[in-house]
Amino acid sequence: MSWILLVVAAVAVFAIAAAFVGSETFRLGHETPAAIFDVDEAVDAVADALPDAAQARLSYDEVRRLILATLAHLRDKGISALPGEDLPDAASEEVVIDDAVALAAVLGAVGADGLDIADEDAALVIQRLLAHLDDIGALGPQA
Repeated sequence: MSWILLVVAAVAVFAIAAAFVGSETFRLGHETPAAIFDVDEAVDAVADALPDAAQARLSYDEVRRLILATLAHLRDKGISALPGEDLPDAASEEVVIDDAVALAAVLGAVGADGLDIADEDAALVIQRLLAHLDDIGALGPQA
């Protein structure tokens, strides 16, 4: 009789464990993974994706400054946030950023730092940065 209770207890423990593992697996499988942005990784990915002519004109430090200026512009528009920072309530609204305005803001920011970067090089860096953000899953669906 005691062996029957032991078997019933073992089956009950297995059923509880299987239900817990199954529910957590389902939850994690349907949860969007967090996008982790690393500036050093982004600099390497963006610089390596640039055409050879742009790579010859831009240093890694200039690419980093352009990336940081672009991220600051996106943050000013309310569509990105620093770690531990919440997006503004307006982030639920649709935000459209004009390419020319973004390019002007980025060039203005790096120009204030004393860098003289050609418009086409800055535009390529912004384009490659957005492609990198899309690759790591940091961009939402396109409008």
